[in-house]
Amino acid sequence: AQLPGGVHSKITLTILDDNGAEIIRDYYFKV
Repeated sequence: AQLPGGVHSKITLTILDDNGAEIIRDYYFKV
């Protein structure tokens, strides 16, 4: 993903909470 401040990589994690609902989290980090 191209973000302000330089080149970043993005990881998208999909997890399930205790109720079985999906939670999607995006993590960005500089490479």
